[in-house]
Amino acid sequence: MKNFTCISVNHKLCGQTFRSLFTFDSAQCEKLLFDVKDFSPVLICTCNRTELYFCGTPEEGIRLLCEQSGVEIAKLKRKVMIFTDKTAVKRLYSVSCGIESAVIGEDEILGQVRRAYDLSRERIGLSSEVNMIFQGAIACAKKIKTETELSKTSVSTATLAAKEAAHYKDNVMVMLLGASGEIGSLVLKNLLSYKNVTVLATARSHRNALEYISDDPKLELIPYEKRYERIGECDCIISATSSPHYTVTADMLSDNENKLFIDLAVPRDIDPAVEKLAGARLIDMDFFTELAKENNLKKLDSVERSKLIIDEETDELEKQLMFHDFLPQFECLDRRLCEVSAKELFFRLKSELDSQTFGKVIEVIKEYGE
Repeated sequence: MKNFTCISVNHKLCGQTFRSLFTFDSAQCEKLLFDVKDFSPVLICTCNRTELYFCGTPEEGIRLLCEQSGVEIAKLKRKVMIFTDKTAVKRLYSVSCGIESAVIGEDEILGQVRRAYDLSRERIGLSSEVNMIFQGAIACAKKIKTETELSKTSVSTATLAAKEAAHYKDNVMVMLLGASGEIGSLVLKNLLSYKNVTVLATARSHRNALEYISDDPKLELIPYEKRYERIGECDCIISATSSPHYTVTADMLSDNENKLFIDLAVPRDIDPAVEKLAGARLIDMDFFTELAKENNLKKLDSVERSKLIIDEETDELEKQLMFHDFLPQFECLDRRLCEVSAKELFFRLKSELDSQTFGKVIEVIKEYGE
């Protein structure tokens, strides 16, 4: 685990505006990964965090993120979280299972970690140590979801956004921009579960989640280019795209917009000036971070149990890594042990180990003698 490092820009220290500076598109992600492929990097980018995991020094990681984002090093250092060695491993395990999420226990993060890992593994290749660390984190997250109540009552940004929209009025027409995206497809499923909600949805294509629900009578698919023509019919507009530009701008709306606007994108999809329109209400990712606090309080017991599992699993990982490093020496060790008496070996272990560790060695050897 030596030199394994995590540089984290996340919702706990940074607002949405600052986080958006580190939201990289696929081309930027690949460029960063290829530029430092010798470091075995994995870059996780979500709405609430950008985290770079790699084998190197914190200074190298901060420099890489600053070069890609254009942010000054001194400015990032004031906002960033840094984890090294075993604490970096535990950070990855904690992020993967959802206990570091804005909405504790949300399910999306595990898939995001897996996809980030798969991208690095397939495109640039990773060291055996980094592979073992990420595989262990993914397996541990699955174990936590099975053995604790952390994800039993699934709450996420998608479920909270859909609930906010459904409770806006007795009967709500929602326009959803980006319905085929990772977050958008989840929002769509949740919206259609409410009897009082009908949806106008735009998407890059009618794939993924849209394929099997496109016949739902409460859903109408429309071209993205037609959004302003139909926006007047809607009570609520939700945008969850990966567009680098605003999907909804204030100058394209009327001065009297008695509507709820929900922006689930980082960087922002909806022009902040929309909030100045008469009757308009605009909420964003920071709003849902605050909203999630009640859910998080209910899950504190599961968080503590999850931390105990993480301690157990990272300890097991550490042993696996030590064993993996030792494997090449086995053949030589076999020959050497043939030349050393058991008594000599035990005196050497006695002199090198503390009493607790030496006692455990004795117990293991006793089992072989029984």
